[in-house]
Amino acid sequence: MKTFKHLTNPVLYSGPQEINRLAGLLDPSTPIFFITGAHFVNTNTWQTLESQLRRAGCKFQRQTVHGEPGPDIVDDLTEQADRLKAGCVVGIGGGSVLDAGKSVAAMLCQEGSVQDYLEDVGTKDPNGKTVPFIALPTTAGTGSEATKNAVLSRPGPDGFKKSFRHDAFIPSTAIIDPELAMGCPPETTLACALDAFSQLLESRVSTASTPLTQALSRQGLRLFTRGSLLFSDNLYQSRAELSLRWDLAMAAYLSGVTLANAGLGTVHGIAGPLGAFTCVPHGVACGCLLPRIFTILTQEMQVEALDEVGAWLSRGIDAIPQPDDFKVALDHMNSWGEQLPKLRDYGVTEHHIDAVVDASGNKHFPIQLSSQQMRDILLGCL
Repeated sequence: MKTFKHLTNPVLYSGPQEINRLAGLLDPSTPIFFITGAHFVNTNTWQTLESQLRRAGCKFQRQTVHGEPGPDIVDDLTEQADRLKAGCVVGIGGGSVLDAGKSVAAMLCQEGSVQDYLEDVGTKDPNGKTVPFIALPTTAGTGSEATKNAVLSRPGPDGFKKSFRHDAFIPSTAIIDPELAMGCPPETTLACALDAFSQLLESRVSTASTPLTQALSRQGLRLFTRGSLLFSDNLYQSRAELSLRWDLAMAAYLSGVTLANAGLGTVHGIAGPLGAFTCVPHGVACGCLLPRIFTILTQEMQVEALDEVGAWLSRGIDAIPQPDDFKVALDHMNSWGEQLPKLRDYGVTEHHIDAVVDASGNKHFPIQLSSQQMRDILLGCL
C-alpha cells in the first residue's frame, strides 16, 4: 500500500468557445491583471473578450510576455499589478505566459523579488498565499495550467532555470479551449506536443507515480496518440484540426497534472539546464532528448507505456500491445525529433555539454544515466 496526495485545479472548463465563459467568472469589483502572448492581442478572440469584459463592467489592464520569463520580468509585472491593486490575474498564452501569470499572482502576496523564492537560487520559502489565477493555454505543451510551479530562467554561462513552487500555486481555474490553438504554427505545435509527450511518458514510468498518475498519464498518452495525427498526417486546416487540437490540449493538461504529482525524469532533468545555459526552446530540447533517453530505457527494462503507444500508433487506439511495439513508438519519436531544429542551430557546441551534464539530474527516472551517457545523448542532438 502506498500513501500519496494528489493536487489539481479546483475548476476545469474544457471545450470549444469556453473562453466566452471567462468574463462571467470575474468579479467586476476587483481589478484584473491580464498577461498574454504578443500574438493573441492581435486576434479577433481578444477583441471579443475585451468587449465582453467591458460589458461585464470589469476594470482590467493587460501586458504581454515575450519568450521565457525571468525574475526581472516577473518583478516588473508584479509591480504593475500591485499598482492596479489587482485581485485576480488571468494568463492567456503558452507555457511562458502562464508561468509569468502564476508567478505574478503569487508574488502579489509575497515580499521582495521572485528570485528570492526560486529553488536552489533564493533563500526564502513562499508563504503559500496567492490571488486567484485563471489559466487559458493557447498551445498544448507544458501543462502549466495544471501545475504548482512556474519555471523562471536567466540564460547564460552562469544562468539558471528554476522553479517557483508551492502547492497553493496551482491555478484556481483552467480553461482549455482548443480554438485558442488554431493557427499555431506547425513547428511550434510539434515542439509543444513533444514536451507534453515527454511529461506523460516520464510520469508514467516515474518511481514516484501513484495509481492516479498512472491512470491519468495513460489516458493522456491515448489522447496524444490520437492528436498526433495533426502533425503526422499534416491535417492542419482540415475539418479534423479542431478535434485533434482538443486531443493535444487535454493531453498537455493531463501531463501537467501528472508531472505535478509524480515528478519528472531524465528528459526534463537535462532539458532544464540545457535551457538555462543556452537559448534552446524547451519543447525542442525535449523532442531531441526524448527518443535517445527512452531508447536506453528500453534496453534496460520493458516499458509498457511505449508498447501501448506503439500499438496505438500502428493499429489504432484500441489495439492490444504486442512484443516489439515499443520500436514503433521509438521510430515515431525519432521521426518527430528529426523535424525539429538541431541544438547547433541555437549555437550549442561541445563546449556547453559538460556544464549541462553537471547540472542535470535523473530524479524519478527508473534508471540512472551516467554522465558519459548524458554527454553522448547531447552530442547526438547537436
